Amino acid sequence: MDICILGTCSGTEPFAGRHHTSWTLKTSDGLFWFDAGESCSYTAHLAGIDLLESKAIFISHPHMDHTGGLPNLFWTLGKLRAVRKVKDFPELPIYTPEPAQIQAAFAFLRPTESPFTTPVFKVKEGIIMQKPLFVEALGNGHLERGADGGARSVSYRIKAENKVIVYSGDIKEIRELDPWTGNCDLLLMENAHYDPRVICKYLAEKGSEIGRLVFLHHGRSTMKDPEGTQKDCRSLISCPVDVAFDIMTFEL
Repeated sequence: MDICILGTCSGTEPFAGRHHTSWTLKTSDGLFWFDAGESCSYTAHLAGIDLLESKAIFISHPHMDHTGGLPNLFWTLGKLRAVRKVKDFPELPIYTPEPAQIQAAFAFLRPTESPFTTPVFKVKEGIIMQKPLFVEALGNGHLERGADGGARSVSYRIKAENKVIVYSGDIKEIRELDPWTGNCDLLLMENAHYDPRVICKYLAEKGSEIGRLVFLHHGRSTMKDPEGTQKDCRSLISCPVDVAFDIMTFEL
């Protein structure tokens, strides 16, 4: 499986060379998107990712730094389909805690600019997809729950090809991920709301069995000194640690 970190910036002021949070997972079944921050489709295309292999999009919560690239993603898909004369394109479902926001995003597009069938599913805690990818959602406290009691911000756990990936999304408390961080092959962890050193120390003291820890959704301090942050983190936990940069690609 191939993972590409398209954007690593949190919702701060703009930082040179950093775009808002988004990453993709490429498996034998196709391409899967997790969050869609600004310019994610532009970055993915220039990174050599075939956007027309997209199978589903998963949104962790409705903040702009995780959703601002959605209209352009579908616009780009439409352009690529036209340029490559692709007549048929399967449904591209979107899973999100707030479906109404997605409909508003599509209002930016004319029907001819995004000629796809795009079902939108409301994410509820628990298993939300079993095939072609196994994905489950865990509510967190980054946003207050909705009037129906449902989570408006979620973390995701993905199981594919005998590997387990945990994506934090944005969280309120580190301990919210305790049910999932005991054992996983890859933890993709935000660090805008916690110093990454605190996260590493917490996970180490908890005895978490993590195959690899990759930080994304960086706060200002991390973006100002990514090398120093990475060095400190590697001294605090035994698993490999990376402070991600935009268009960072690796195999799992």
